[in-house]
Amino acid sequence: MPQHWIQTDEVEDVAGSIRHIIRVSQFLGQDPQTWKWVAVALHSALQGACICHLTTTAVPLGAVTPQNAEKSLAYFEDSRSNPNAKRPRTHLMGLPDLLKAVRKPCSAGDRSNSVGIAISDCEFNSLRRFHENIRNQFVHFEPMGWSIDVSGIPAIARLVARIIGEMLHIGYAFRHQEDVRRAEMQQSLQALVLIEWPI
Repeated sequence: MPQHWIQTDEVEDVAGSIRHIIRVSQFLGQDPQTWKWVAVALHSALQGACICHLTTTAVPLGAVTPQNAEKSLAYFEDSRSNPNAKRPRTHLMGLPDLLKAVRKPCSAGDRSNSVGIAISDCEFNSLRRFHENIRNQFVHFEPMGWSIDVSGIPAIARLVARIIGEMLHIGYAFRHQEDVRRAEMQQSLQALVLIEWPI
């Protein structure tokens, strides 16, 4: 039986998530279940972009929990003299902690941005609620009925597009992308802002 493989990385995952939001948004009026995939892809795009922005050249430092960063640093040190050193499992920060980190000055993995990514307290709280009350519920769906207020998702989508666009402008997060791929991502972000939501 032939095997089929795709190749991807953290940057392409962000771009793919943005494209998926645009694609599935066309079906929202016909199939309300599509809102799930919009929410999951929005979260994926934002979380992935934060990880790309924060991760240093000592991968995965920058986007991991403080405890995991300590274990990773210990591993790096140990691996210099111990060929049997075992790399610790990566534990990324959750979206709220990633957002707190990107807001800090010099948050890019190369410390090139003198100011943090612009996310107001109000915007942060909206994204935290989106993470906890919408995305987590969709991903860890319990056996229950659920009425979801989706009226705030278009504003979340515009906010996500702005945040990722700022990271794209800073450059570090997507530094390995070819110019044509960065231009495609910019076009996708503009398309995301211009979606005509059926609400």
